[in-house]
Formats: sequence, structure tokens, C-alpha cells
Amino acid sequence: MKTKQAEQKQKTRTGELRALGLIIVVLFPVLSVFGIGAYGLVIWVIQAFGGVVSH
Repeated sequence: MKTKQAEQKQKTRTGELRALGLIIVVLFPVLSVFGIGAYGLVIWVIQAFGGVVSH
């Protein structure tokens, strides 16, 4: 029979693992795509208004 403290510790561990999985599987890829897209948009706007950089 598990004690209440051990049961609570297991629930906390499970919750933390789920949160970590969410961060790794969802948050990092979404933020990466957003960051790369934002960088591309900034470059596009700079080139649209300032012209292509020449040597």
C-alpha cells in the first residue's frame, strides 16, 4: 500500500514528464519554425524597401 506522500510524488513526476514531453515535442519545433519564419520575413521586408544588397 502506497503512502499518500509517495502517491503525490508519483503524480508530480508524471506531470513533470508530460510537461517536458510537451515542451520537447510541441514547443521547440513551433518556436523554431516561428523564429525562422520571422527571420525570413525581416529579410524580405528589408529587401523590399531597401533593395537587394550589392557588392
